[in-house]
Amino acid sequence: MYAFNPQAQVHWLELGQSRSRALLIDDALTDLSQIRQDAVSAAFCQDKRSYYPGVRAELPQAYARSLLEALYPLLLQLVLPPPDYRLIPQQWYLSLLTTPAAQLLPLQRLPHFDQAEPLHLAILHYLADGPHGGTGFFRHDASGLEKIMPAQQQAYFAQLQQQLAAQGGAAAGFPSANTPHFTLYQQLAYKPNRLLIYPGHLLHSALVEPDTDLSADPLHGRLTANLFVQFQPKR
Repeated sequence: MYAFNPQAQVHWLELGQSRSRALLIDDALTDLSQIRQDAVSAAFCQDKRSYYPGVRAELPQAYARSLLEALYPLLLQLVLPPPDYRLIPQQWYLSLLTTPAAQLLPLQRLPHFDQAEPLHLAILHYLADGPHGGTGFFRHDASGLEKIMPAQQQAYFAQLQQQLAAQGGAAAGFPSANTPHFTLYQQLAYKPNRLLIYPGHLLHSALVEPDTDLSADPLHGRLTANLFVQFQPKR
């Protein structure tokens, strides 16, 4: 039903000055028709547990299981966890951007990180036909941080809050190359059937193109599959 493509093109990346390792995989599945069909029939709703600026639906478990089984050796190479750690899936969604720029909350106007944990990974699969906006990685100019480690989290937020207070709040619009206090140092394009896997503690954001991306229709919107996983000690 969901088959990982044995001829998929795997690219190892080093992002930013931190040279954080990431993976870009093109032509990841042999066929996107089944997951696209699943998205058309899925029950999308607002995700009240996060600041995602759109709607989400449950990702089919068969898809998630097939993808993680195929990717597991690559995930091990990516983060090199201790031998007594195991991979724990945490969240998995189908996602569509729908929130207009004028309705964004302050935190939705800034680059973000998922968790301040080096063994936490985000797996992003572009499922729709383009054109759509890709994904960007950012550096916080004042601190020089591209990734947020647990010990840096409190100081980072304190410094950022001071900066935002001084300018009267977060600038309007989606995160972009023009977002104050941040430098967009890497852009990875949206391409159908492209997988992007990166540590969740990297500062990043969707690079939203409002004219093409904002739609609750899976056939026309910026449809993605999002999986969040983490290597944790075995119990």
